[in-house]
Order: sequence, then structure tokens, then C-alpha cells
Amino acid sequence: MKQVQQKTVAPSDRKGLSGDEIFLVTLLAWLVPGAGHWMLHMRTKAVCYFAAVLGLFFAGAALGNFTIVNFRSYAFLLHACTGAASFAMSMITSRLSEMPNPTRWGDIGTTMTWIAGALNVLLIADVFDRANGGPFEADKPKPSYARRILQRIMGRKNCSNT
Repeated sequence: MKQVQQKTVAPSDRKGLSGDEIFLVTLLAWLVPGAGHWMLHMRTKAVCYFAAVLGLFFAGAALGNFTIVNFRSYAFLLHACTGAASFAMSMITSRLSEMPNPTRWGDIGTTMTWIAGALNVLLIADVFDRANGGPFEADKPKPSYARRILQRIMGRKNCSNT
């Protein structure tokens, strides 16, 4: 199998989006998890991130009987990091005349929604970095751990046949 040698790009040679495009892509990444990656043409990652963040968020909200996401809670700061879904859910639950009591799993649900918000913050940072032209070193394919061990044992550079 032919090995393709990749060129390392200096930080000054990075080509990213313009300032307005970076802002738009980052804003979309916050509003809808995965939308920033979608705009950067990383479709598979975008769908996976969308499903992971919103799945975790709505599963946690369901454990809390959909009452744990509201504006009156200090936890809304992390809930807000999940984007438009948290605002929509908060508006719906604030309009209810009678708030149902959270289930006994409410604390676990709250933690799950916080984790979803924190995960989306990391995804927003990733979109921002990629829109600015990076990362390059992280995108380089690295041999797997097992392949590196085989290379040491066999003393060869290419273990593609094993």
C-alpha cells in the first residue's frame, strides 16, 4: 500500500474563513449542536454531534420530567450552552400553569443536561478553531497503538500486511 506524505502547514499559512463567516459558523454551532460542523462540510461528524448533544440533553430532561430546564435555575447557564433547544424547553415549561414534580431521577437528569451543555461548548471551540484554519497536527493520520507495537517488535516501518 502506498503511503502518502503530508505536508505540515505553518500557522501563518493557514487559510480560514473571514471574520463574518467565522462568527456565523460559531453562532450556528451554538444554536444547533452540529450545525457548525455541517457548515464546514463535516456532515458525518455534524450528525453524530447533533444526536449526541441533543440526545443527552433530552434524555436528561425526560429524567427530570421536563421541569429541570427553566430560566429560574442557576443551572440554566449550562443548559443555555446547548442552544435553541434549552430556550424552547424553558419557555414551554415556564408557561405551564401547574408544574409537575421532577422524578426521583431529576438530579441525574440535571447532570446529563449540564454535560450536554459542556460538550456543546467543546464542539463550539472545535468549530471556531477549524473555521480559523486549524487544526493541522491533529488531522494527521497516526498509526494505531497496535501497529506501533508491531513496528517495534518486527523492526519494520510498514506493517500494513500484518
